[in-house]
Amino acid sequence: MEQATININSKHTIGVVDRMIYSGFVEHMGRCVYGGLVPSTFPAASAQDECTGIFRKDVLDAMKEVRPPLVRYPGGNYTANFNWMDGVGPDRKPRIELAWRNVEPNTFGTNEFIDWCRAVGTEPFLCLNMGTGDLREALAWVEYCNSDSDSYYANLRRSHGYERPHNVKYWCLGNEVYGDYQVAQVSKEAYAAMAVQWARAIRFLDPSVKLVLCGKHGYDDWDSYVLGECIEHVDYHSIHLYSEQKTHEMAFFAPRIAETAIVWTQSMIGLARYQKKVARPVKICFDEWNVWNPQKYPGFEGHEEIYNVSDMLGVAVWLNVFLRHADTVEIACLAQAVNVIAPLFTKDGALLKQTTWWPYFLASKYLAGRSVSAHAACSTFQGPLVGQLERFARMLPDELPYLDLAATIDDDGGILTVSVVNGKLEDVQVDLQIDCPLQAGIERIEVAGEPLDENSFDNMEKIVPVHSDLTTSKTVVLKRCSYTLLRYKI
Repeated sequence: MEQATININSKHTIGVVDRMIYSGFVEHMGRCVYGGLVPSTFPAASAQDECTGIFRKDVLDAMKEVRPPLVRYPGGNYTANFNWMDGVGPDRKPRIELAWRNVEPNTFGTNEFIDWCRAVGTEPFLCLNMGTGDLREALAWVEYCNSDSDSYYANLRRSHGYERPHNVKYWCLGNEVYGDYQVAQVSKEAYAAMAVQWARAIRFLDPSVKLVLCGKHGYDDWDSYVLGECIEHVDYHSIHLYSEQKTHEMAFFAPRIAETAIVWTQSMIGLARYQKKVARPVKICFDEWNVWNPQKYPGFEGHEEIYNVSDMLGVAVWLNVFLRHADTVEIACLAQAVNVIAPLFTKDGALLKQTTWWPYFLASKYLAGRSVSAHAACSTFQGPLVGQLERFARMLPDELPYLDLAATIDDDGGILTVSVVNGKLEDVQVDLQIDCPLQAGIERIEVAGEPLDENSFDNMEKIVPVHSDLTTSKTVVLKRCSYTLLRYKI
């Protein structure tokens, strides 16, 4: 059995963990909305549907367990051909949807989404159409959602049964408008000029909003240029990145590409702030991330990916990456919430919690407070880099350790939580070196299995967390292919 060492420096704070890194994402794509958030027959739901009011109760209850601080909507690529007015009021307008080549009935729209957010206990995070949309349409949507004036769109909202404003604080200035797969793709120069004008106008209407600039992958000329032109007008810069998982090693190591993207983006932000003399901080919003095999589960077929233990470890590494960069990453949105490359999956009125649900749920529940320095001395990957790992080799560290970790300290409760992912195909014995006294072990929470193990509707609990007692012993054995939380009173 391998002998490894984990060092925790409780006095070195990386940053305060913002719970917004556990945010979610809903797009009108596949069965995410219809069949996910609401019954597939929505709005003609019968009394036999698994729903509370108009919403699926099983999905609603599961999302309440995570309590995502924000949920981004309505996309995604869907945004670029979306008109919010088609989905409000009694006269809904079905439209041809060009991103995923469907007909969108618009029976679920702005107010239904915000009602769903209120039922979950989360805040809506809306994405403006900077593809086929224009500034007048965007301002009308902000007015409809946020204004309590005696004005046309505020009164239109009132006529739809919502007297009080929705008070939507977070707004994206478009989605992936750089892509050649987008409806109304634009250049970085055109986007930057438009983003400045939109941001100024939206703040005239509602100065309290937080605006997210449309970034790319965090390492492109697009990111550098739009930050340089727009930094004074935004609060966040977005990154979108998905890690592939065609092999166990790719699933486990590919999220480390995002770590480099974060570091480079923060450098671009710092340079832009310096050049434009912007004193206030601008943070990173990683508002689309996940593990995904686009060849096996293409978007036009609904992205209904079935996840295994290797994928679960990849999601756990993603979350550790955000924790290790708590000083710069303030928002992160797991894409998506249900059915579409999602940790939750519905079928015939039943709900399945996939393997990837567990790191998302456990991290959101237990990893809070201060993110502190954590390092592992362990074996590293020696095999050839293939697929995404080979394509992005220059963005990976020189060594890829088989233990990936982060640690948080809740000073109010005096709790140290160590989050460690063992991607090795064997158990590892770890010597814990923690620079503060451990008063007691609270518990050990472990999710483990073989790389290809999956949860299914025939065996929903094949992969689930196991809770056990934890002592203050500095020696811990981590199972092969496992995600483990070690929780101590300090």
